[in-house]
Amino acid sequence: MFHAESFWYRLNESEEKPTQIGESLLVWIHSEESDEDDRSGVLRKMVKNIRWLSKKIECETVVLHSFAHLDDSKADPAFADDLIEEVASKLCEREFNVHIVPFGHFYEFNLHVKGPSLAKVFKKID
Repeated sequence: MFHAESFWYRLNESEEKPTQIGESLLVWIHSEESDEDDRSGVLRKMVKNIRWLSKKIECETVVLHSFAHLDDSKADPAFADDLIEEVASKLCEREFNVHIVPFGHFYEFNLHVKGPSLAKVFKKID
């Protein structure tokens, strides 16, 4: 998770207008195959960790980005996409502003991460 000053992305090799997001908590999400066996536990822990860091850094905008390059073990793409959608739904219920980077594409991006120690946090959900 990164506390971003700004995040810009565009579908790779696309002529579409890029998406620009200001201050936000950018969450790279990698779903592993083992996550499929404990969907509710993984979901609960993800939402808890995102909410915890969002409160610590006082940022209510969350960007969820699938990033299947953090481990060799990968969950089924449909599972990973559904999990991200459900995390977004749970966060929206708690009045967070949530943006999901569309699933299953490659993107060009530019990320400006803030400097404090809590601007860069890794959480492995077991």
